[in-house]
Amino acid sequence: MQKLLFSLATTGLLIFSGTACTMPGTGTESTETDSESTTPSGLLTYDGPAENIPVTAQYPNTMEVMATGSSEGVGVFFTFQPQGNALDDAEVHVFLPANSSDTGDLIAFITGSNGLIENNGWTLDGSRADTAPEFPYPWFEMVFDISTDQEQAGHILIGQSAGQPIQVIVLYPAEMADEFWPAANTVLDSLAFDADRLPVTTSE
Repeated sequence: MQKLLFSLATTGLLIFSGTACTMPGTGTESTETDSESTTPSGLLTYDGPAENIPVTAQYPNTMEVMATGSSEGVGVFFTFQPQGNALDDAEVHVFLPANSSDTGDLIAFITGSNGLIENNGWTLDGSRADTAPEFPYPWFEMVFDISTDQEQAGHILIGQSAGQPIQVIVLYPAEMADEFWPAANTVLDSLAFDADRLPVTTSE
């Protein structure tokens, strides 16, 4: 099994701030649509394994993708190309934490003091496990429903694949759900993880 390794000495931290999760401008490795191809259906395919990122997914040509690696793990951001409306702040963000084998660590990171929800100023509207038929994914275990004071809605999905905890943040303008979900579902329905590159680990 080929594990995905990131050097702690050369990479930065994944930082979550504001209403959308953003990455610092320095200290991370990032690539933008370097490993995409066109499928017969006209969708684009993100080929993460070509960049040593254990994530693949399809996405429509109205979106773009950026992948990052840091000492905390790897992230893949699916965002809309500039629309001139609230969709510009929407995203599907896939995060695979490094050196972790327990989704319980993700729950603490999401809901705990100084956790993801608190630090972003989001409101936790509820959580569901095994009662979320809208997320019929083999890796899925639990979802946290969130909202923001910027009239955004969203979900934080957690689960596991090949012993690797997975976190997926879905954030969108509540008034544009009909425009957002067809694109987001294209990503989520096709999202897959390369077991040969899992788990994600770091080295000193």
